[in-house]
Amino acid sequence: MQGESIGARPSKRSPHDPRSKKDLPAMHNKQTSPRLLVLGSMHEFCLLVQRARERGCRAIVADGYADGPARAFADESYLVDIRNRDAVAELCRKQHIDVLVASFSDILFESGCLASHAVGLPATCSLEALDYLRDKNLMKRMFDDLGIPHPAGRTVPTRNDGDDLADLRFPCVVKPLNGYGSYDLCVAQSAEDARAFADHLASEGHDQALVEEYDTGHEFNMMCWVVGGRVHVLSIADREKTWRGPREVPHVSRIVYPSRFTADVIDEASRYAQGIADYLGLLNSPLCIQFFWSPGEGVRICEVAGRIFGYEHELLEYASGLAVEDLLLDLALGDDVAPRLSAHDPLAFSSCCCGVYFHTRGGEPVDLGAAHEAFEAAGAREWLVYYDEGEVMTEGRGGKPYVARAYLQASSREQLDEATRTVFASFSVKDAEGRQLVLPNELPA
Repeated sequence: MQGESIGARPSKRSPHDPRSKKDLPAMHNKQTSPRLLVLGSMHEFCLLVQRARERGCRAIVADGYADGPARAFADESYLVDIRNRDAVAELCRKQHIDVLVASFSDILFESGCLASHAVGLPATCSLEALDYLRDKNLMKRMFDDLGIPHPAGRTVPTRNDGDDLADLRFPCVVKPLNGYGSYDLCVAQSAEDARAFADHLASEGHDQALVEEYDTGHEFNMMCWVVGGRVHVLSIADREKTWRGPREVPHVSRIVYPSRFTADVIDEASRYAQGIADYLGLLNSPLCIQFFWSPGEGVRICEVAGRIFGYEHELLEYASGLAVEDLLLDLALGDDVAPRLSAHDPLAFSSCCCGVYFHTRGGEPVDLGAAHEAFEAAGAREWLVYYDEGEVMTEGRGGKPYVARAYLQASSREQLDEATRTVFASFSVKDAEGRQLVLPNELPA
């Protein structure tokens, strides 16, 4: 068998996460309860596992993180390399999985979809649709077929010295064709810069790179849910970034629910989302889109994904009361999601919420007290510091997602901005020499 049983562990409850303070229900009878596999064990899966058990499932967790906190809430847990799709499929067979849930990251969504098809479990999209959702070249072709505006770009071999970028307008973002997350990206100021970074991608094992004109418009995340082929918009959020330097891709520093511009962009963005769902033949599934918009220029779609955005889906529940975990379980268990969506209005949230995200320069922290104090001073709803004192911080792929992230809530955008300024000004993590290990965050002008 490809998985190693971890066994039962005591419940782990964060004092700064009110969403994880539920009492665990009694263990279920494995003969009568549906065996639901959650692919992923990190913090964002804790509530999903708990709610699966509350709904009568035998909740099983699997991924490659032996210390994943969601394991403490599961009935069973297994170690498996989620990039090894055969191993995931074999785990499903051996453990007699009835349904698999995978969301919050592209790689989990892809692996879960492939494994589900391999063993005959329900999947949220076809293998053909999966290709369009994961291959950026096919994705752009779909946008062109649908007449959807998108940043101009070109796919180039990473080991080609030809002049194949002359007609692009720089700066451009250079990234792997099949990459995921904000890794291995560069803002190239010229064709020469782009070619140099393509050479770097070749050394990292990538055969092709996507060179795409950098869009300077407002950037957004849109969460949707497809029900019976019809797209329902759950939320539109402002995706705010902080610049690091001329060749560095700006890092995401804050994501705000709801967007200041929801009313301006929702009709056009949802029309494009419906076209994408129709093109891919999506019937019942999550659908998330990143896009740009500028007054007078309309919407330009950047990327589309068949999963829910991770490290921010909690904000939707704080701002509106709608829980993504419930939607995922409705989908997995065949329950009717319509009642939840009929009571939800993306233009009428009850409060403003944001996620603030801190990134590292790399180094070894000696004191994390100021990090916790910054979140306490701002009245954060919950927060998570990903490192311990003395643990080496690693920048880029191979490190943890962030140094820390926190969720703030307020009754108005102005109050939310003020709380954010408090956090940005006071958050600090230093090494033994007093060097700041955290990249600065700024609110946009």
